[in-house]
Amino acid sequence: MNVLIFGGTGFLGRKLTKELLSSGYKVSVISRKRQISADKDSDVDLIEWDYKSPLSSINNVKEYEVVINFAGESIGNRRWSNSVKQEILKSRINTTRSIVNAINDGTMSPKVLINASAVGYYGFRQDEKITESEGPGQDFLAEVCQKWEAEAYKVKNDFTRVVTIRTGVVLGSQGALTRMVMPFKFYVGGPLGKGTQWLPWIHVEDHIRMVRFIIEHEEITGPVNGTSPAPVRMKDFSTILGEVLKKPSWFPVPEFILKIALGQMSEMLLNGQRAIPQKISDIGFEFKFPDLRSALEEALGNRNVV
Repeated sequence: MNVLIFGGTGFLGRKLTKELLSSGYKVSVISRKRQISADKDSDVDLIEWDYKSPLSSINNVKEYEVVINFAGESIGNRRWSNSVKQEILKSRINTTRSIVNAINDGTMSPKVLINASAVGYYGFRQDEKITESEGPGQDFLAEVCQKWEAEAYKVKNDFTRVVTIRTGVVLGSQGALTRMVMPFKFYVGGPLGKGTQWLPWIHVEDHIRMVRFIIEHEEITGPVNGTSPAPVRMKDFSTILGEVLKKPSWFPVPEFILKIALGQMSEMLLNGQRAIPQKISDIGFEFKFPDLRSALEEALGNRNVV
């Protein structure tokens, strides 16, 4: 089966590529510049695209049976000025729109479009368990996710099913966990804010296995929560992380400090969602890392002393 991945040069994209190749898939990765992916597996077909031209400019784009869209500006690299917020939104909308337009005009004919989204779709929530049937929130990230998903669901044919993965915090050797670990190195690790907010997480291996599961199970459509079945509160996450690292977890970061340092971006750290992967669990997906401690131990590997 031929797979085309947008955003395939990032942390998740590289992991997914290796998983699919090992499972016998043929994988092509879209990149703005071919040379930035020179370290990728030689079996991967690297395709250069400027993310602006029509996808019809790419040769043989109709041969792909699976299209996966992970493309989008990072939400955590810079303070959220108005211009950064627009870039976060537009980078997601524009790429998704190009893909959907190519599907609707017949340039591409995939059996499935798997489009990234995030648990931020649900906005700020309290303690209720959130399944895929819950409605959206009202904050900035919720707005981004709503518009992002709405663009994906503009596919207008019965041949292509659309799935949006509402991903939580992905735990692996790169990404968010590397930043979470850093304060513990200096013995100032601890929960952010009050620590009572829920943290929906998933081990990177389970996330990648989930994508493959979606590809191979045609009955899955619509939104899927890309989270573990056991979300935890921020204070519990910090405690377990400290234990795995063999470092204390006693230094909470006050809300006002985060708000001063990060501005509106602090909202995604101070508020959370108790998101549960109900849909995919009901179909039979089994998590390799269903509990936080085992997920952190594997993700950190030999970095258990920092």
